[in-house]
Parts: sequence; C-alpha cells; structure tokens
Amino acid sequence: RNTAKEYTFRSRTALAGGLAAAGVDVVSLANNHTLDYGTKALLDTIGRLDDAGVAHAGAGADREAAEAPALLISPAGTVAVLAFTEIIPGGFAATRDHPGVNATTPDRERLLAAIAAARERADFVVVSFHWGTEYTGVATREQRRLAHRAVDAGADLVLGHHPHVIQGMELYRSHLIAYSLGDFVFDHYSRITGEAFVLQVSLPKEGPPSFTAIPVYLDEDGVPAPVSGEEAHVILDSLSSLSADLGLTLSREGDRA
Repeated sequence: RNTAKEYTFRSRTALAGGLAAAGVDVVSLANNHTLDYGTKALLDTIGRLDDAGVAHAGAGADREAAEAPALLISPAGTVAVLAFTEIIPGGFAATRDHPGVNATTPDRERLLAAIAAARERADFVVVSFHWGTEYTGVATREQRRLAHRAVDAGADLVLGHHPHVIQGMELYRSHLIAYSLGDFVFDHYSRITGEAFVLQVSLPKEGPPSFTAIPVYLDEDGVPAPVSGEEAHVILDSLSSLSADLGLTLSREGDRA
C-alpha cells in the first residue's frame, strides 16, 4: 500500500468478473489510484481483467504496454480505445522497464503520435482522459486544448473523468468531447458529487455523432441508478448550462438530453 497517499483504493478480485457480467467491454486503467497497492497489484488487476475477458488500456507492464490501445471488434469495424491520465502521483508513470500508467506528460507529441497510430489501425478511435480539477464543473483551458489536439490527431470521441462532478460537452470539428461524466460508482457526501450521466454515442463513418445523456444519481452507498422527473432535470439543467458555455446546445426529450 502507498502510505504516502491520503486515499488508497482497492477492490475485491471478484469484481473483475462482475464487470464482464455487467456487459463492460473495456476499462481505462489510467488514473491516480491504479498503483495505490504497487506494481504487483496492478499486474494482478491486468491478469484478472484478461481472465474475465474485459479489455483494458492505459496501464501496463512497461510504457509500451501502457500506451497500447485496446482493440474491440464490432459489426461496424474495429474500435481502438486509448487511455491517458493527467493526474500522476510520484512513481505511477510507466517507463521503458517499469509498470505503470500511461501519462499525458511530459511528451505530448508521443501521446498524439499514439492517437495517430491508432487512427491508422482502427475504424473508430475513442480516447479517455483522467484529468481536470476536482469538484469543478468548468473544464480547464488545458483540458480543452488537449482534447482539441487529440481530435486533430485522429480521435473520434473524447471521454473525461476525475473531477467527481459533471463538466460540459463540446462539439469540436464535429467530434464529441465529454469533459467529465461525473462518478459512476463511488461513495460521496454531497448532492453535486452524486450527479452523473451515462453517455450513449453513435459514431457514423462520416459527419457528427448522435448522442444521448441519461442522468443517473449515486445513492448513499455510491450505487448509480437512472433518475426521472425533477431529479433528472436538475442534472440535465447543469449539463445543458455547462455545455452551452462550450457552444453546444442540448435538446431534451423526456428525462434525457
């Protein structure tokens, strides 16, 4: 266990199978907790995900493995998923000969080259970033700059997380960027940190995507559930306002946007 950190997380090993049973195809391991219990625990996590048939990206036995995209075969073609973290505790970054996470720094060009290489291999490229300022609904200038550069390099969809709250969505060059989806399964102690949304996206071969935001709320045990009525509209009002600030107007249909 990393005793230098204030918060360290681990989960029951059976949950790898639980992810598969819930229909999760791929996960990001690029975050600031993946090595809370050291490299042995990271490699154990990867092995258990492999055994469960859950693809993963963003961490590995060395930098090359951490950078490698997860490749998913779908009826519409190959989907490459790359994962990076901007939040990097000391010793967490993968190196040439050391396990760790796929860091966004210090070499942005290496990051962009990895996205471009995935673009050559896959029909669709999804890029996941662990980034942003905790408990802040406004994406930073650096988040936006990095997201735009990722799209310029070949990303079809950019998904963000880490702030523990919702941030807005943006269309850049007809590509969707969701700066923070909020938490999905996590304990919390305030109304705003319990608000999140599930994002359903359909990516066409050409042109802008179609997408639906489904509001969810995490109960006192951190378990998410879709919400309706006033509860849904509170979350969608926040998402709509934050997205409008980024130039994206969301339309409503019932309890979804």
